Amino acid sequence: MKKKLLFILLFVCAFSLKLVHAQPTVYERTPGNLLLPSDVDMTKISVDAVMRVPAVDAKAKIYDFADLLTDAEESQIYIQLNEFTNNTGLDAVIVTTADLAGFAMSDYTYNFYDYNDFKDNGIAFVIYVSEDTRSIYMGNNGPRNSEVFTAYTDSRVASILKYVYQNHIQKNDYVGACESFVKLADGFYIKSFGTYHVTDGGEVVKTFPWVSIIIVTVFVSFIIVVLVISKFQKHEKKVDATLKKAIQTSSMIVKCEYDRPYMNKQPEESTESEETKEEKNGDEPLNEKEINPNNEEEKELEDNS
Repeated sequence: MKKKLLFILLFVCAFSLKLVHAQPTVYERTPGNLLLPSDVDMTKISVDAVMRVPAVDAKAKIYDFADLLTDAEESQIYIQLNEFTNNTGLDAVIVTTADLAGFAMSDYTYNFYDYNDFKDNGIAFVIYVSEDTRSIYMGNNGPRNSEVFTAYTDSRVASILKYVYQNHIQKNDYVGACESFVKLADGFYIKSFGTYHVTDGGEVVKTFPWVSIIIVTVFVSFIIVVLVISKFQKHEKKVDATLKKAIQTSSMIVKCEYDRPYMNKQPEESTESEETKEEKNGDEPLNEKEINPNNEEEKELEDNS
């Protein structure tokens, strides 16, 4: 019986510890000590704005002011945030709050990061909850030419927020929202270059550029059509010039460069004798001897008799 009671007591204690919501440690700012990072330009800030931003330990990484997470869940998320920082070199911060201290979501996110001692390059994810509102925001912090802006473009940030809101925030799954944020941020950082998107399953995959391919195809086709039409027009102009040169407009007679004058004359009757023709052809008239070579022999026989 005592063992059963001890087991039940241990189970209740463990369950109670799991449901503990410890508030993050906040340090007090004063006008004389604003607790700002050393790189903050005091001439460009408002003391009132700084005083409204909680001063926290930058090493904690997760700040659950809205009591949405248990200590165990915070510890789990902290491990993921720490791994992200070790892999990327970027800081990553998650804040839950029910009070934006009079700031817009974007201003609260950037001020929280800038007025606490986080790394120069990093990202911040804020979950704002109230009685009738659930909002989220992601900010990237650092120089404009730094990798944090290369990896987290506006379109990528929008795709992260869309997935997290639709799949977790609307279902009041805040621990899932934090875990998905870290997972997607890590996925987009690894694939810094190229076009990627978040699938329905929460994976970062390459986007096939159908739109770009269609645009390029249409452009190339247009160029080909223009070249063909231009070539045809040049050929047509050449043919027109050739026809104009060949046609005599006064008589509408078409000439060809190989044309020769046509002589429609009847051949004149020849008055030359056959002998003249033969001489022209190089033939001499036949003598009597050649015609009858036996005539001479016959005559000699007659004289002898």
